[in-house]
Amino acid sequence: MKKFMVLLLLPALILHRQSSAQTIDSLAKQLPSYFSVLTSFGLRPEWDEKSENIYFLDKMAGNVFKINLDTRQISAVTSNFYHGGIFRCMCLSNGDLLLGVGGKVFDADEPEKNRHNLEMFILRKDNNKIPISLGEFCDEGPAVSRKDMKIAWTLPGQREICLGEIKYVDGVPELTNKKTIISYKDSSAFVRLETQDFRPPFDDELIYTHYWGDARDAFFHSDTYGYNLKTGKIVNYTNSPGSYDEAEGIFPDGKYTMIESDRHQKARLQYKVDIYRLKLDGSGEVERLADFSTRYPGKLRSDNPVVDKTGKFIAVQFGFQSGSGNGQGIFLFDLDKYEKTKKK
Repeated sequence: MKKFMVLLLLPALILHRQSSAQTIDSLAKQLPSYFSVLTSFGLRPEWDEKSENIYFLDKMAGNVFKINLDTRQISAVTSNFYHGGIFRCMCLSNGDLLLGVGGKVFDADEPEKNRHNLEMFILRKDNNKIPISLGEFCDEGPAVSRKDMKIAWTLPGQREICLGEIKYVDGVPELTNKKTIISYKDSSAFVRLETQDFRPPFDDELIYTHYWGDARDAFFHSDTYGYNLKTGKIVNYTNSPGSYDEAEGIFPDGKYTMIESDRHQKARLQYKVDIYRLKLDGSGEVERLADFSTRYPGKLRSDNPVVDKTGKFIAVQFGFQSGSGNGQGIFLFDLDKYEKTKKK
C-alpha cells in the first residue's frame, strides 16, 4: 500500500516542481538585471569558505546540495549516509560543514518535528560519508567564525546562547571551551534568541536576533542585536519595535549585515518580509534590496540572504509567505550591478 501511495504522489511532486520553476521564471523576467536565478529548488543558501560554491538544502528536513558558481553544476553532498533530515548547513573556516540534524531516524509522518532540537554534526570536507556528532543540540542555525573554529549556538528553547570552539584530536572534531554567554533561562520575559554571525574582521562581536512577544503574536517582534565577546556589552542595532528585523548574512568588512524585515508593511506581518542592508554603526540605517513581497503580495518574499567573502554577491532565497524558512529556489544578487543601476 505504501509503495502504491508513493506512486500516486510522484505526479503531484513533479507538477509542484514544474510549477515552482515556472513561478521563478516569471519572477526573474520582472526583476532587475542584478538578480539572476541559480536554482529553481532549494532553500537556506550558505557560501563555502572560498565563495566558489553555494551549499543549500533541497527542502526542510532534507539533504545538502551545492552549486558551483562558475559551472552552475549542482551536486549532492549528504546522499552518502542515512539521517533524520538536515535542517541547517554551515561552512566552517576550514571548509568542513557544521550540520544541524533532526535526529537519527526520519519520521515521514512528522518530518519537521525535531526542527527546534537539532543535533550538531561535523562533516569533513575530505570524508563526506561519516558525519561526527559534537554531542550538542541547537535550536535554529548556529553562528560560525570566518577566521577560526569558534561557533555560537542557541540551546533548544531559544532562551540561552552558548559559545564554543571546535578542535580536532587525531582528526576527530570535538566541541571545547563551551560557555553560556546570554541567558533568559530564569527570566519571566517573553524572549527568544537566535544566533547569526560573528562580526568581521575581528569576530569579537556576535550578531543575533532578539524576538519578543507571547503566544498570541507568535514572537513577530524582533530586532538585530550585537553581543561584545570581550566586554559583554549588548547593542540593539535596529531598535525598531514596530517591525520584524531578523539578522541574516553579514558583510566581510563588518560594516553592514543583511536583515529580513517587514518594515515596508503597514502592519506587523512576519511572513511578508524582504531583504534589507543594515548599517552596523548604531544609526539603524537600512536599505531595501528586494521587493518580492510587493511584486507578489500574499505569495512570495525574499529571505535568508548570505554574503560572499568579497562582499559583492548575495545569495538570496526565493521564499514563500507560508512559514518560517520555507523556500523554493536560490537567486544571486550582484551588488556591483546594483550600485551602477542606482547611479543611472
